[in-house]
Amino acid sequence: MKRLLIISAAILLFSFINKAYSQALTPPEFPGGKQAFSAFLNKNLKWPKNTSDDTQGVVIISFFVEKDGRLTEIKVAKSMSPPFDEEALRVINLSPKWIPAMKNNKFIKSKYTVPIRFFIKA
Repeated sequence: MKRLLIISAAILLFSFINKAYSQALTPPEFPGGKQAFSAFLNKNLKWPKNTSDDTQGVVIISFFVEKDGRLTEIKVAKSMSPPFDEEALRVINLSPKWIPAMKNNKFIKSKYTVPIRFFIKA
């Protein structure tokens, strides 16, 4: 009887670990990774006109990465000010398709949030 309980517990533990492993989630990613995304932002992000040159801050943008990599429902999750919000939205809308998230080796739709930093380079 004790042997049966130990075997049952081992089987249960193995199936739990196997299930957790098979449901691993790979988050969505900009093509080329974080460095490529940073380069994309540096190339495309412009300082909004008619704003103070000493303004600094962060606009947080949220969006969904669809199964095919398209970005949808792009919106400001945390505002800095309207000109900076609009610029952050403009640049994210320029983004190429992303590599979608994966779960159980299948592409899935997922929500993603990214900070867009506006700062003065020293």
